[in-house]
Amino acid sequence: MDLQRVAEIFKVLSHPTRLKIVLLLKEHGRICVCELMSHLNTTQSNLSQHLTVLRLTGLVESQRTGNMIHYRLAENEFLLHLLNDVESFLTKEMTLSE
Repeated sequence: MDLQRVAEIFKVLSHPTRLKIVLLLKEHGRICVCELMSHLNTTQSNLSQHLTVLRLTGLVESQRTGNMIHYRLAENEFLLHLLNDVESFLTKEMTLSE
């Protein structure tokens, strides 16, 4: 993976909603749009725009089953390491603030 690709990933994940989406996908594995909407408290239109950005950059993959579309993280070692670090940092911050 080159520096340009790493910068692209950071740029895409710099939006809080997209970061929440990938963290939810990491936690749940595979999740449908309706579940994401309830977790994020957002509209389908807004969520769809964010999922499109994530899909076009290769960070998530989608699969249609009947009327439902499920999303999951794409296999990306850098992304998984990054998300693990983010989760670890957030856990420490929450512990320190208690």
